[in-house]
Amino acid sequence: MAKSKHYSAAKKYMNRRVKIKTKYGSTFYGKIVKVSGTKVYLKVSSVSSSPGKAHISFFPFILPLVLFDLLVIVLVDGRHHHVPHPHGPYPHGPYPGPGPYRRF
Repeated sequence: MAKSKHYSAAKKYMNRRVKIKTKYGSTFYGKIVKVSGTKVYLKVSSVSSSPGKAHISFFPFILPLVLFDLLVIVLVDGRHHHVPHPHGPYPHGPYPGPGPYRRF
């Protein structure tokens, strides 16, 4: 039996931050910590379920996902979970540039 494309991707992305979408509408973000013949083990940092489904959990936890239930595994850069400051990148006003600091 040939290995699935998800098995190859999971092995390639070991110990890297990924986003995994399942056939059932859930999206998981985390780091792949182990890959077996039929499962990928994800140290989960966040979960996004399909509308209408409740989800309560404590992070991080290791979640075994069946490879055949996955739609896609993609790499995620380190900035994915960055929450922007409500006042922009400079919390004390616009970037002042060279010279004296002023608020506009």
